[in-house]
Amino acid sequence: MDFFSHIQMDNKKIVYKKLLRDHMLEVAKNIKLNTQTIFKDEIWSKVGFIVGATHDFGKYTTYFQDYLITGKSKSNLHWHSFVSAVFGAYITIIHTKVTDNPLYDYLPLIAYFAILHHHGNLSSFDNDVVEMQKLSSYNFELVDSRMREKLQLMEPQLENILIHRETIEAEYQDILGNINLLDFKGNWISVLKELHRQKYKLQKENEDIKLKLNTFFLFIYSSLIDNDKRDAAEVRKIKRKHIPEDIVDYYRKEEFNIYETRGIDGVRNDIYQKVSKKISEISLDNHVFTLTAPTGTGKTITAFSAAVKLRERLKLYYDEEPRIIYALPFTSIIDQNFSVIEKILENIPDFQSDKNAYIIKHHHLSEVGYQVENETRPLDESMLLVESWDSEIVVTTFIQLFYTIIGYKNRFLKKYHNIANSIILLDEVQNIPMEYWPLVNIMLQNLAKELNCYIILLTATKPFIFNESEAIELLENNQEYFDKFNRVVIKPHLEEIGVEQLAQKFCEVYNQENSYLIVLNTINSSVEFYNYIISKVKSKGNKIFYLSTNIIPKERIKRITDIKNCLENHEKIVVVSTQVVEAGVDIDLDVVLRDLGPIDSIIQVAGRCNRGWDANKCGKVYVFNLKDDIHYSSKIYGSISCKASANLLEKNILQEREFYHLIADYFDSVKLMRGIQQESDESQKILNAIYDFRFCDDLGMYDSVSDFKLIQDNNYVDVFVQVDKDAVGIWNRFDKEILHEKNFKKRQENYLKLKKEFRSYVVSVPEKFANEFIRPTKNSSIFLLPYGNLKDYYDKNTGFNRNLETIFIAM
Repeated sequence: MDFFSHIQMDNKKIVYKKLLRDHMLEVAKNIKLNTQTIFKDEIWSKVGFIVGATHDFGKYTTYFQDYLITGKSKSNLHWHSFVSAVFGAYITIIHTKVTDNPLYDYLPLIAYFAILHHHGNLSSFDNDVVEMQKLSSYNFELVDSRMREKLQLMEPQLENILIHRETIEAEYQDILGNINLLDFKGNWISVLKELHRQKYKLQKENEDIKLKLNTFFLFIYSSLIDNDKRDAAEVRKIKRKHIPEDIVDYYRKEEFNIYETRGIDGVRNDIYQKVSKKISEISLDNHVFTLTAPTGTGKTITAFSAAVKLRERLKLYYDEEPRIIYALPFTSIIDQNFSVIEKILENIPDFQSDKNAYIIKHHHLSEVGYQVENETRPLDESMLLVESWDSEIVVTTFIQLFYTIIGYKNRFLKKYHNIANSIILLDEVQNIPMEYWPLVNIMLQNLAKELNCYIILLTATKPFIFNESEAIELLENNQEYFDKFNRVVIKPHLEEIGVEQLAQKFCEVYNQENSYLIVLNTINSSVEFYNYIISKVKSKGNKIFYLSTNIIPKERIKRITDIKNCLENHEKIVVVSTQVVEAGVDIDLDVVLRDLGPIDSIIQVAGRCNRGWDANKCGKVYVFNLKDDIHYSSKIYGSISCKASANLLEKNILQEREFYHLIADYFDSVKLMRGIQQESDESQKILNAIYDFRFCDDLGMYDSVSDFKLIQDNNYVDVFVQVDKDAVGIWNRFDKEILHEKNFKKRQENYLKLKKEFRSYVVSVPEKFANEFIRPTKNSSIFLLPYGNLKDYYDKNTGFNRNLETIFIAM
């Protein structure tokens, strides 16, 4: 009898089939190669091979083989992950009886856990390792119900496998050598008892061993789920590409006056040259770097050039050149940074034909497509390549990166192994919540130590994530650049004031000869301010723009482009925004008004004022203290951060040359006010979960890795807004091709085709409004605001209406 791992049916005919033996052997070889490359450890490589060679062992039942063809099963005897996981642990015990390294003692446990969850998200050792005593209970009656059924299925599954014992043992002969399925059947409960013993022993190990083991586990798990999906889909391998180390030098020579020594261009040239020299000379024993420079001084291009030059140096130590991962805090700024890097790479001869082998963009709004060798790969293949970061340069978000480093979901973790041996650029890393800074410190240092990553933090407001002994600054004497700038001054007006009062003051002093940026902390306050001043601005003949996540992404991107075009044409405009405009949006206005917030946020928004350093003027940044029932700043940032900012802004005027010390004083002050212990406690909860392999606890009994959240959802839901006829058509396609498509593969393909357009019409709104909208199916995670009800719920200028009375929506 032939056993298959995957079969595809079309009109009840088999159009594709993959032999189970071939599938497991191919996956095993690839995991072993990945593991050898990174860890240089024979035992660990062997475990990687075993995991691949046993991960689908349970598919040897006729129950699963029948399920492959029919797609139906009267019982759950076709389940294969648990029996495969126990078999993987059994083989690992046999093949890794080594005692010279304490980490080797837990390899069967690692193999079991990786295989058990290779089709889903990670759970925890607490849920998945059965206690010895409970294994001895009659019919496993003392075991939790979620595990009990898996245990009860083992005997009939193994009886079924033994029917074809000779065939299966023969297939494994060339893969793992002699195996004895009768012995496994007789000892599988003993294997589970050994796993419980290992779990108990691991709890007493030191944190260093636990973190090393966790890193190895995630690498094996990631390599398994990625290679499993790739082999099943027959994804073709991508040939690695070389990027010339002088590619950025050439681009700058073509695009800029690299010999200018004065003004902002002179500063950019000087910084670029110093960083390039430093990265070419620095010892490669250092793995963590910072690049701290004022806003608008070309950090993106400088840091990318440093990464390319570092990559060239590192290739002498690797079989392949390290990937470059460029992570930013917000999707709103990814496009512009991606475009800059893309333009730099256009000077490579085969870039256009092999574009995505060189660079990909990955976030929830990005289009799924992968072009290589003058061909755009099929959607399912493209998705696997993009989601596993199979490219020389990856431009992505903090969400994608940190939910992989500190994560539990299958779709995030399948790229974990491709982070190894990479150069990671973190832009504006201070946007990570402060309570996680100790956690981020440890996890990034762990990447450097265990996976040989090199990390560069770029910022204008150097956060205290790493101390001076832990990170090398690439721009020596960077304070001198802060000292020489006099582009802006901060003028605090911290007496409490309401939104309407602030709007009235703005209208009184508004001068149409200036361009203005007003940044407020909440969507409600920004909408109120905008509605109050719009007639005043328009009466002067000037344009006014509103920006926030309250408007659909499609319109937000369009407005940022329109704003840039207006400014390039020297038009005087007014932009009312939330914090979405702060980090990285490359615009330059004359005057900025900002509601009170953390000092680093205030300085970030100051970077949108007189950014080009017009020597004939000094930009002004006014900081106000808005309040209704409570301060708007406290609603978003908490009272401690804002109190620390207010204390430091008591001085009437702060010039840009003072920003360097102001930032340091702010972080010191917040740490003192919050208490170092509070930050450590929040980080320690997640670290303890990592040490104890508690990735997710559905019952909420323990702290788990799933508690790590860069963005608090605050009970928000996604709503598709039919703002125009195009949106109506896109929704109709979504309804027909996805919601009502029964074939899973076709449904997935249809969604990938529609994803970018569809997500461009989606906004997140408070859940309390969800009952007002249409839920297309019972379990749908997205709601619909139909075109016919648009005027009641969505304003074309300011987006979703958050001051709603109940209005009935009819289809």
